[in-house]
Amino acid sequence: MATDIGTTGTFWSDVLFFGFYGLALSLTLILMGEMLIRRKKAGVDMARSNHSGPNDKLMLIFGLGVVISWVTIAATASYFSIVEEREITDSQLTVIGLLGGPALLMITSVLDLFKGKESAKINILPDQLASDVASTDAEKDHVRVLELARINHELEMEKMQKSHELKMDEFVTTNGKSGGKK
Repeated sequence: MATDIGTTGTFWSDVLFFGFYGLALSLTLILMGEMLIRRKKAGVDMARSNHSGPNDKLMLIFGLGVVISWVTIAATASYFSIVEEREITDSQLTVIGLLGGPALLMITSVLDLFKGKESAKINILPDQLASDVASTDAEKDHVRVLELARINHELEMEKMQKSHELKMDEFVTTNGKSGGKK
């Protein structure tokens, strides 16, 4: 039959298979477009976003599309293979294989990036801990100095108050005469 695309599958299973692929690819592109439109409306400067340049944006869009397409095609093929007990055609295996290579590279690079960021966070932890300890010690020292200054001030004020009271008692006792008789 001239319309049969695969070697062992039927025409409609191939149409359904590639239809799911097209749907997944279309949904990916629509979602990415909506995300870009929302970012544009929100006023996020694309050049100053988390992605450093156009290559990163291209890799994000391309990588996400390839990975989602690969997962969708592989899941659809597995579904037809297991549930409907149909064999996966050579054309389906070819598409899965062609998308699988770049998809696995994308997944590996994302995992390496995650691993690098986590390693950087772990490497910063000792410095951050030392900084936190130094900050806490400085704060405690500052509180001690303030408390010491407050206590010294209160003692000085009490000393001045007692001195004033003694002078007032002396003044009252001597009827305003200071020292000796005039």
